[in-house]
Amino acid sequence: MEAALRGIRGKLTEHREKVISALLLGSFVALGWRSSEQQQEIEGLEAEKRSLRDANAAMSTAMWGWREELFSLAATPSSPISASRLRHIYGEEEPETPAPKQPGSDAGEESVSIA
Repeated sequence: MEAALRGIRGKLTEHREKVISALLLGSFVALGWRSSEQQQEIEGLEAEKRSLRDANAAMSTAMWGWREELFSLAATPSSPISASRLRHIYGEEEPETPAPKQPGSDAGEESVSIA
């Protein structure tokens, strides 16, 4: 057994540069293969990303159209839902109407609160 190990060690020391070159070449081949696999995965993910963005844009356009249709429906006199209810659903604030000023009130003063 020891003779076999000495023989292998002797061959390795004789051809050390060839062994190192073969190991380096194997490493470069493995890294190149891994890199090509990762590149294919990235390209697949980018295609999926484009697809999802296109689907998102289409859904957004459809929902905006539905919203506009609902608001036009709410503008009709016999609508099943009021425009104020739609604004509440969509998170839009109602336009505030200024309160009428009462005579004798200090309308010019601002209220100040201290927290």
